[in-house]
Amino acid sequence: MKHSNWFEILLVVVVMTMSLYAALSDAQNLSMRWFTRDDAYYYFKVAQNISEGRGSTFDGINLTNGYHPLWLWVCIPIFALARFDLILPLRILLLVMSGLSAATAILLYRVIGKVFAPAIGAVAALYWAFSRDILARVYQQGLETGIAAFFVALFVYKLFEFEKAWRTQPVTKKQLAWLGILAVLVMFSRLDLAFLAGMAGIWVVFRKHAMRYLLPLDMVFIIVSALLALIHRVTFREYYNFSDVAVTMIALGMVVKIPAAYLLGLYQRSVISDFSALSKRIGLFGVSTSALVGALMIAITPLAHFEGFPRSAILYDLIVTIVLFSLARAGAAGLRTKPQKAVDHPSPLEQFISEWKVWLAEGGVYYGIVFGALGLYMLWNRIVFGTFSPVSGQIKRWWGSLDGNVYGGSAADVLTFFGIDYQGGGTAWHPISTLLGNWAGASGGTNEIQRYLMLLALFALASYFVLWINKHKAKNAIVQMSIIPLLCASWMQALSYHITGYSAFKEWYWVSQAIAIVFALGLIAGMLYQTVRKYRASQVFLWLVAAGVGLGMGASFWTYVQRVMPYGKTPADAPYNDIAAFLEEHTEPGSMIGITGGGNAGYFIADRTVVNMDGLINSYEYFQLLKNGEAGAYLAGIGMDYILANTYLLEQLPYNGQYAPYTEWMDIRYGGKDLVRYHPVTQP
Repeated sequence: MKHSNWFEILLVVVVMTMSLYAALSDAQNLSMRWFTRDDAYYYFKVAQNISEGRGSTFDGINLTNGYHPLWLWVCIPIFALARFDLILPLRILLLVMSGLSAATAILLYRVIGKVFAPAIGAVAALYWAFSRDILARVYQQGLETGIAAFFVALFVYKLFEFEKAWRTQPVTKKQLAWLGILAVLVMFSRLDLAFLAGMAGIWVVFRKHAMRYLLPLDMVFIIVSALLALIHRVTFREYYNFSDVAVTMIALGMVVKIPAAYLLGLYQRSVISDFSALSKRIGLFGVSTSALVGALMIAITPLAHFEGFPRSAILYDLIVTIVLFSLARAGAAGLRTKPQKAVDHPSPLEQFISEWKVWLAEGGVYYGIVFGALGLYMLWNRIVFGTFSPVSGQIKRWWGSLDGNVYGGSAADVLTFFGIDYQGGGTAWHPISTLLGNWAGASGGTNEIQRYLMLLALFALASYFVLWINKHKAKNAIVQMSIIPLLCASWMQALSYHITGYSAFKEWYWVSQAIAIVFALGLIAGMLYQTVRKYRASQVFLWLVAAGVGLGMGASFWTYVQRVMPYGKTPADAPYNDIAAFLEEHTEPGSMIGITGGGNAGYFIADRTVVNMDGLINSYEYFQLLKNGEAGAYLAGIGMDYILANTYLLEQLPYNGQYAPYTEWMDIRYGGKDLVRYHPVTQP
């Protein structure tokens, strides 16, 4: 790639100019039109309180850890300015988010541009910078997604550089340490990106072995196999009664199947390239490991007091395991570019004996940093907050375990459960899944899901065919862009939310998936470009396409910014937040007000305290009281004066009317919510 800074400079100038226009618009635009998500203000208010010496607290009363740490650290110096002006930090934050967007786009441009052609990288960068969908999902919320996307892209970029370096020079501990540190930043930007940090370690440590390609896939397949087996046996409707069984079966599958696959040579290139040997070993592998896992599950079931383990799931697990492991190896064999040499290869055991010290040493450096940082973070949480992990995630898993549809409930259908839905908050692989879903639904009828799954399979096959046309370039590109660990980690992250049930998952959770989709589409576009690159006009044509994408999407983006962030359209004395203004009108200064949510109001309200009642940005102690039905008495004890909430909601799960004995009806409503008086003693 003949690198030129002109594209990057132009992109930064355009993005930041548009963002500066938005940031300097009417003050109310920032709070009412741009940063509108309640969840974002949880960060903002906690960051403000930390900067003013109140500690990690939303309400100034309860210590909380309900956030991803890295973004909060970034927010602290920004929201230290809130003591002077509540809107000034939002203006700065908009520029910070836009800077992260431009930086992420440039990283995409560099990786894809260096692997294929600068113009293809430019198209990817322009899509990222000017996509309204990316803006809404990643940046406009004001959440941790922006910094998470940046560090995921930076991580892939550094893995790209590492890939080029290790093939010509010995790997040093310093290189591994820097990758480990970057993996920690990825993980702390969103804690569920720990899956990517873990997968990247496999990718780096086993870089000279076929395990780097197949082990990440096998780990996903072990999870999917166990889940499919159980769901097929007990039905999806009953699955969550067996979620503990599923977790145990998956854990045993990892412990049993991965070593067995290694010892049986399923990671040996000589075996993978020999159809007869591969078929026999996969058959032996499937039968032996599924039988062993099944036997262990039968033995564990009475000890663990499971509701039951359906034994026929062993057979289903066997079938799915054989199919998925065979597909992975058939795909790898199909992209083989050189015939296997007829030489003796070391057995798996011999290879392990010769390599284990290197694997252990390098894995110790990388994973020592990653797990060490995670362990320190969890220990700090336990000491300061009384729990090892953010309370917000624990509460959402609790919601998912309850009967009914609490705050949306856990995954409602199989597509969402497996992370391949094409609509709603479970749409992890947008825009591909959305596009295929729209095509499937365009024909009407009752078989929309079947058509969607068929289109998904056809898309996968077509993509593989594109790779097969130029196998050598395809393999290099897949490796250089770290496609395998990125896709596998992203899928495992999506599955992790649904295996045990998780309620109120949102579209902005799927950050690594968005980056993975851009790289995957860049891979397909780049492989198609290989078929025409010999023509001189191809480069000119690509840049014309990039210019068209930039002008079209950039103009649409600019039009949107002008429409959403106008100048002189809002009176200067208009409130920044309607709920805060309503509460200031109907409550006296010094009041303590409970809200199921309350992020926006908590940040903007004056001379009053907002306490979060759903627990997402409250203390671990409050979470325990909420589960035990004692939160009502707790709020009375700390001097709660009012509650603003949907009173019907408070009678349902997860609250079950525990606040009702302390409330007095006031007949004052706002936006479907009731403002009620709260008393320190129960009311008759």
